[in-house]
Amino acid sequence: MRFPPFTVTRPAIDQIEAVGGCVRVDLEPGGCSGRAYAWSLADARAGDEVYGCDGAWLVVSADAGSVLEGAVVDYGAGLRPPRFRVIRNPNTADRCACNRSFGRPWPGRGHPDCRANEPMPWDG
Repeated sequence: MRFPPFTVTRPAIDQIEAVGGCVRVDLEPGGCSGRAYAWSLADARAGDEVYGCDGAWLVVSADAGSVLEGAVVDYGAGLRPPRFRVIRNPNTADRCACNRSFGRPWPGRGHPDCRANEPMPWDG
């Protein structure tokens, strides 16, 4: 088992296990700060890294891996809607308040591209 170069919190591990044991994170254009984390229940693709996290698997695209080193992957069950998020990421100085988007300064509440209220793709 290969451990990730970032921290995965116990709530995130528990949620990965709850949705089947494997979650993939990628990056995509969008969100209120320009680039967003994209979570899915998908198998590894060419170029992905697969990490074991104490009973769960996290598949990370090459793009996401380039910004996750040293970060913390968390799951906020008490958030509305409950969701995965990347917190305390030393590689993304500019990010939105909900930790779903990064790349340029947060434009503030009410931005039309805000993803704070979007459920996880498998919950929707």
